[in-house]
Amino acid sequence: MTGQNRRWQRHWWPGRAWSGVLLLIALLVTAPVQAKVLYRWVNDQGATETSHALPPGFAHRGYEILDGGTMRVIKIVPPEMSDKEYKDKLEREKALAECERALDRVNFLYETLEDIDKAETAALRQLEVRVQNAQQNLTQARRNLADLESEAARQERQGSTVSKDLLAELEKSNSQIASVERELRQRASDKEKMKLDYEEERRMFKEGSCKLEAPETVVRR
Repeated sequence: MTGQNRRWQRHWWPGRAWSGVLLLIALLVTAPVQAKVLYRWVNDQGATETSHALPPGFAHRGYEILDGGTMRVIKIVPPEMSDKEYKDKLEREKALAECERALDRVNFLYETLEDIDKAETAALRQLEVRVQNAQQNLTQARRNLADLESEAARQERQGSTVSKDLLAELEKSNSQIASVERELRQRASDKEKMKLDYEEERRMFKEGSCKLEAPETVVRR
């Protein structure tokens, strides 16, 4: 081997080896670190178990995912829900949303409990005016019906058949009376509901929050 070849090997081989070491270090540094996780669940006997994998058929029961190094809980996977449980959950969420909207409205409308009292008094007064108007209409409708019935009786006493026009008026009057009576029943129901609504607004104003709790987020089966 010539002196020139020996000099070439002496300079090339160490450089090549050093480059390989640098490449290996770079690969180790840039390689993704795969965190080891553990799973924790409750077995059929009610005991808690921890392992690197869940047994078959246990995923739907709910489990925890842990950091394998620190044993810190990374994620909680709740049990799956039945269709009925899922429906109940949606209903609770809907009720909670409605309660929160009502609470926002109460806080926007009133500054004190006295404000609620004043609002209730005014609303009941307006409702009472409607009731009085309906009662007056009912009294007048019953008078009209009595006059029509008297006329029908007069025609029958004279041996005549009650006219079609009079029969139509009688039917119309009876229908009007029935309608006003339904209105009065509705007004009475409205009055009771109004009192309950304002009482609920007082409760919400005092407590300042909804009693309903948001259901826990779960996976549907």
